Amino acid sequence: MALDPARVERISALVAECRPLLDSDAGMAAVQQQLSDRGVSVMDSIIVTRELLGAEPTALGKAKGIVLSSPSRGVERQRHEELVDALLDAVDQVANGG
Repeated sequence: MALDPARVERISALVAECRPLLDSDAGMAAVQQQLSDRGVSVMDSIIVTRELLGAEPTALGKAKGIVLSSPSRGVERQRHEELVDALLDAVDQVANGG
């Protein structure tokens, strides 16, 4: 899935804005708090975090873990868990014929 140019520009600006925070004593926790405070979506926060981590093969998984485990993302984490639970229930129902 390709990102539209405006979204790429917003994400690039967020990466540039967050890099000094990451490099400071405040670290990744401050980055996540700032992204949450600014209303940046979970998906875009994951992309920003991945960019801040670098291009290593495991960066996307690490970024997802960092964003979803951030204290500032409690509501989003709960919604994610509810969605996964509902999907698993639906799969079980289909598998059990009903």
